[in-house]
Amino acid sequence: MAAALDPGEEHSKFVEWAENNGVTIDGIAPAKFVDRGMGIVAARDLEKGERIVHVKNTSLVHVALPSVKALKLPENITVHGKLAASLALWYSDPSHDEYALWQAVWPTEEDFRSTMPIHYNKKLQDFLPRAAELLLANQRIKLDKDWADLSPHLTNISKDLFTYTWLIVNTRTFYWNYPDLPNAHPRLPKRKTKLTGDDCYAMCPFMDYFNHSDVGCDPRADSKGYSVTTDRAYKAGEEVFVSYGAHTNDFLLAEYGFILDSNLRDAIPLDHIIIPLLDKEQVQALKEDGFYGNYTLFAKGGNETICHRTQAVLRLKVLDSKRYSAFVGGDDDGDREQGRLYGYLVDLLTKYSRQVMDILEEVEGLKVDEVDEEGGKAQKSSETEPYVTAGQKGTLLRRWRQIRDIVNSAIEELQK
Repeated sequence: MAAALDPGEEHSKFVEWAENNGVTIDGIAPAKFVDRGMGIVAARDLEKGERIVHVKNTSLVHVALPSVKALKLPENITVHGKLAASLALWYSDPSHDEYALWQAVWPTEEDFRSTMPIHYNKKLQDFLPRAAELLLANQRIKLDKDWADLSPHLTNISKDLFTYTWLIVNTRTFYWNYPDLPNAHPRLPKRKTKLTGDDCYAMCPFMDYFNHSDVGCDPRADSKGYSVTTDRAYKAGEEVFVSYGAHTNDFLLAEYGFILDSNLRDAIPLDHIIIPLLDKEQVQALKEDGFYGNYTLFAKGGNETICHRTQAVLRLKVLDSKRYSAFVGGDDDGDREQGRLYGYLVDLLTKYSRQVMDILEEVEGLKVDEVDEEGGKAQKSSETEPYVTAGQKGTLLRRWRQIRDIVNSAIEELQK
């Protein structure tokens, strides 16, 4: 169990502010963990099923708030962008101190620069696993569009500050479908019947302290607000986690800037290995049948090694078209010729395993920049090399070693 340290005066002040602003806290407290930042610990022994925090609906920060509406941001802006713009405007305005104590305990810009792949230099981004690379590309498109749409209305806000608050929103929001408002409330971003997942963002002061685990407490929302109830018993001093959802480590890395050492939900995509091997007719057949792409290899410990979609594409590559059609049509249980299918996939994974080893060797060879004697900005280890921090390099090494282990375990499993 990691040692929990006193978080500091600013966190004590924020907890007092939270309790005075609609947040009920029972049996838990924020704590600082060496090399892991902030989290939540049990302040006493907790039993399973205890409600340990509740954030009232009036304490949530979302785009239906009058204070957000008062900023008169364009209606066509995304909810993510509106929240980021609102935070940036409040953050930069000394006269707006409503959330000052909350802002004081957010991750800093430097925290994001050292952990979030969107701040990695180009060379490091080129070393991201394929899934994280695609997520990052989509993230950048969203950020750039929000900034392009909002910058004319944020004349005193720099892109750096907007990027910072945009990442605050990205990493610290919860799903909120406005159950406390009627269906056609004028402050809703759209009528409730037309809300999408991208519309349903809310920030929950204090609840954003919780760190993620693949097994943890499940945050629950209703019209009264957001609550966390213990999923099991906890001893005093033990860290209490919540689960953000069934996310792979590539998702966690791109969206939150961390990975788990052990993740039951972990998996890696196989699209970049399989799709280049398909001819036009095979691509067309898979698209027509709804089996094109999203081929997945699961981490060891799950119920299966490869997904049903991968089973389908392997049949199209290895067997005749009739056998493939029978499988996707549900007339073939898939057991026949399984050895041939797995043998074909093992060959592909063996080649990929060698590629992973080459990538690991390259990442291990990256030079880490040193922090100057006053603890300031890192100094470049070489005039020809971009900045690389020890944390960034360490995270990439850990992730590629995990991918290596997933691939090698799958090879072993498929050969049984």
